[in-house]
Amino acid sequence: MTKRRKWTAIPGLLALGVGAVMLSAYSGASSSQGRGPAQPVAFPHPKHAGAVKDGGLAMNCLYCHNTASKSSDVGMPAVSTCMGCHTAVLGATPAGKTEIAKLTKYYTDKKPVPWERIHKVPDYVHFPHVRHVNAGVTCQTCHGDVQKMDRVYQYASLNMGWCINCHVNGYDPKEGQKAAGLDAVPPANYAGGAPYGTPGTRAGIPTTGAGMIPGAITRPADSSAASAANATPSSERRRARYDCASCHY
Repeated sequence: MTKRRKWTAIPGLLALGVGAVMLSAYSGASSSQGRGPAQPVAFPHPKHAGAVKDGGLAMNCLYCHNTASKSSDVGMPAVSTCMGCHTAVLGATPAGKTEIAKLTKYYTDKKPVPWERIHKVPDYVHFPHVRHVNAGVTCQTCHGDVQKMDRVYQYASLNMGWCINCHVNGYDPKEGQKAAGLDAVPPANYAGGAPYGTPGTRAGIPTTGAGMIPGAITRPADSSAASAANATPSSERRRARYDCASCHY
């Protein structure tokens, strides 16, 4: 191959590389918004996690997804966790009895329930549930009103722009509580952070020292109209780093 031909091949190789990256980012590497596959057991989230006033048990998400506050992966409950209740609770309706019978068979056969995964980000993206949960981000902020879904589906796009929007503009703890159906519950101070409005902090993060928001980033002042409407002040919205290494490591 001559020197001229080598240089001619470079644009083609570059285009091929860009195409491969785009294909990985926008194809099967991640799950699709709105996708809600049928599951081997039709688990009724409204009955388990729904509000008591709506006929639910108001169970905390962490009862079943117990590693969400400890690990990057949210985890799925062991069948034995389910059977802790369903050894005695056998269902009040024909549909309920049918699904609990399926669950019992998995337990008897000593097999895990082969749940169909719904939410997936590309392998080159790391989403640590532990950081978000312990920062006070409610499950419904990203996953939607799961406690009202008869069949769970992917509520948000989970694309990079969607994530960065929250990291830059800030997570509104009041909106998060509202999405979780906890309007009357004051948002808790998140792990490692300072209480809202503490002097010398922004969104609970110290403005000096480790974890500070880059000084080059400026935020617009809150308008009086927004404050009058009881909107969450910009200073009390929770922000996070959004450099590449935050998710790609």
